[in-house]
Amino acid sequence: MPAALSEDLRWRIIKAWQKTEPTAVELADQFGVGEATVKRLKRTFRDTKNVKRKPRGGGTPRIITPEQESIVEALVQQYPDWSEDMYAEYLVEHHEIRASAVTVGRTIRRLGYSVKKSPSSRRNATSPTSSKDESSTRRQSKTSPLRVWFLWTKPVRTRR
Repeated sequence: MPAALSEDLRWRIIKAWQKTEPTAVELADQFGVGEATVKRLKRTFRDTKNVKRKPRGGGTPRIITPEQESIVEALVQQYPDWSEDMYAEYLVEHHEIRASAVTVGRTIRRLGYSVKKSPSSRRNATSPTSSKDESSTRRQSKTSPLRVWFLWTKPVRTRR
């Protein structure tokens, strides 16, 4: 979406239109804007006698309001190892804030906290498959006979 026209440019378009009353196409070419933009601007000026842009739409209000964010922040500080699901459940049970785990996570990130891996997770039970010996990295791998067979038996593309 392109940037909104400055109020100065809007007034210059209207002044030029009032002076000589050119067509919308001529004004659009003169000022480097779209024809529909000129038409909308003329209609707005006729209706309101002003060229200020309209305010943006409000959008959907937040489920967790800025006043309730302090509750979430206190929870994060008190229980830093909880999952977003656990925070959401607690908010429903104790504060009657019905928010999904995703919404709670978004609020937590807005407050400046990040998601971290839990330090209590167990270590992987499987042992490493490669050795850390430097000499093992210098060996060259052999081409698999299956790969060679596949390359030999690959169908050839033909033109139709």
